[in-house]
Amino acid sequence: MTDMRALLRFPGERRIAVTDCPVPALLPGTIMVRTEISVISTGTERQQADETKASLIRKAWQRPDLVALTIEKFRRDGALATINAVKGRLGRPMATGYASCGIVVAVAQDVTEFDIGQRVACAGLGHASHAEYNIVPRNLACSVPDAVTSEKATFATLYAIALHAVRQGELVIGHRVAVIGCGLIGQLVTQTAIAAGAIVTAIEPVPERRDMAMASGASNSYAEIRNAPADQFDAVLICTSGNETGTIIEAAARLCRDRGIIVCVGDITPKASRNILYRKEITIRQVRSYGPGRYDPNYEQLGQDYPIGHARWTVKRNMQAALALLKSGKLDPTPLVSQQIDLEDAADFLGSPSMMATVIRYQNVDNRPKAYKPAVQINTASDSTIRIGLIGAGNYMVSTLLPRLRQQEDTTIKAVVSQSCLSALAIRRQFPDATAFAAAEDILASPDIDTVFIATRHDSHADLACKALNAGKHVWLEKPLCVSREQLEALGKVAKQNSPQIFMVGHNRRFTPMAAMLKKHLPKGKIQFRYQVRPAPIPTDHWLNRQGQGGRTIGEISHFIDLISALAETELIRLQCDWIEREAGDSIWHLTFADGSRGEVSYLRPARKNTPKEVLEVSAPGFAAVMNDWRKLLINGTTILRKPLLTSPDKGHDDAIAAFLDTIKSGIHNPRIPGIDAEIHLMDQILGAASGDNQYGPA
Repeated sequence: MTDMRALLRFPGERRIAVTDCPVPALLPGTIMVRTEISVISTGTERQQADETKASLIRKAWQRPDLVALTIEKFRRDGALATINAVKGRLGRPMATGYASCGIVVAVAQDVTEFDIGQRVACAGLGHASHAEYNIVPRNLACSVPDAVTSEKATFATLYAIALHAVRQGELVIGHRVAVIGCGLIGQLVTQTAIAAGAIVTAIEPVPERRDMAMASGASNSYAEIRNAPADQFDAVLICTSGNETGTIIEAAARLCRDRGIIVCVGDITPKASRNILYRKEITIRQVRSYGPGRYDPNYEQLGQDYPIGHARWTVKRNMQAALALLKSGKLDPTPLVSQQIDLEDAADFLGSPSMMATVIRYQNVDNRPKAYKPAVQINTASDSTIRIGLIGAGNYMVSTLLPRLRQQEDTTIKAVVSQSCLSALAIRRQFPDATAFAAAEDILASPDIDTVFIATRHDSHADLACKALNAGKHVWLEKPLCVSREQLEALGKVAKQNSPQIFMVGHNRRFTPMAAMLKKHLPKGKIQFRYQVRPAPIPTDHWLNRQGQGGRTIGEISHFIDLISALAETELIRLQCDWIEREAGDSIWHLTFADGSRGEVSYLRPARKNTPKEVLEVSAPGFAAVMNDWRKLLINGTTILRKPLLTSPDKGHDDAIAAFLDTIKSGIHNPRIPGIDAEIHLMDQILGAASGDNQYGPA
């Protein structure tokens, strides 16, 4: 089913193409925009095109940080898991474009500042893409004045970069400014600096670009930096890219007056010999895209604005200022538009040289109504086949669950949903008969899907599970079951009304061969379990750290408590959490079982890089066992099981998925699947212990 057309990058295939993909789903704090026009930013997008078409070796050279992560995953998880992860990453299409203008066709309930039919300028990679429809967060969209054409308004994002550069240079009326590099961004910076009252000198080797800068009002122009006068400029704005040797910074410093400012607008390495910077006490500043708020998920994704007294010129305020200047005529991108093309021709222009800006027009897009939902069109499978819908298409689904589902007999992937659509599109390309959607409701409403696998962000788990159960689907839900008491109560009510379906949380550790072998050797009587978990660090801006996601500990701790409970085979009657540093997730969990057995899970940041993630020690009179990172199991000093170094450790995913699907096929309860009531009880204990509820012991 075709919902819209979009210009996408395919890193794994080293190509760029206009492709069919689903219309993305409206999210809280966003608007849906039907694109009228978008602009190709020649410098940034040409670089992205080059990266897309680069060989794997060149990609690795360009991104050593990703290479390091890949090596670490290979060391930790083995070759197969690493290959699946790399394939998943390279196979995922990527959006192109970050500046557009269009018409609002749908508005989230919590957004009040936009109306249906309103014209807006949009910003942001993944939000203002070269696509017929975009989902744009409220802080990355601005109303367009009637006097400003859509073609001009689509440049508001690029002018925001120029405005931020001018502010970083602290330009005022009468300042002398040198602009090095007069490509598209350099031209916009030149216009903006002149509008601010600065006297601009353009430095650019291409004669036509120098002429454009002079036509915009530059007072002088030079082909080379060395020809420009030294010690004359209050600020030098570098709008070119490439500077491995640091010569551009040194040349710019020569142009600066004493205590002048160098602003790096392009992709410039800010380095130079200390002496020239020291003698003039030069200030070097970076331009972080459109202004304050950029790359802050709280600002961009959650719509949390900065107080004007704290940050006068945010991304949105810069865009609004640009639109006001466009309205007044002080800024005008029209002379910079070198060509206008249709979306279908855009792939040929993205990586090709262009004098200036290429504008994409969207001619044949119908006006979707506010409540637009794509019709569900799924081919019916035979009754003997389990028909699966995937909700969530992130790294875990793509690299861990999907390769295993592919190996299962009598199953078929019928549909996939992801918020961005692009991850869903990547999976659909692997399963031609599958349908890609942007909303989970499209899968849940389909009578041709009987089973769903849910692997989304943690705050959505319980709600999606409730909807899936109410829709009569069998449910595989990745941990955690939920992140709050309210979600747990709602799930409990739904569970009482929907008993026939098979429900399983992805607690795969209890299904591992090592767990089965350990359980076989456990002695009778009281047992002591000591589980050390050292999770790998995640970035501070990772979604797991956002408010409302429950935190990483709540998201993962049920894995380890579930395993100990499965080994103990007796009721967990008391669970206590001692928080060491709650914000970081460092904690120690104490378990007491009905037969007197005890357990302890220490969930702590690793002390060093190569610390094993999981070590389980089991002790009893005359018995001792150690499981080391699912690679080695020793019982009473003898190695019982060992995984070769280059192979992936078996964490039970294959057996867990097989047990779930076999139960659906046979209708016979598998005792290794706890069921929804047991999972709810366990999560109730975890949430109680984490909050310090006396029922489960003091915090």
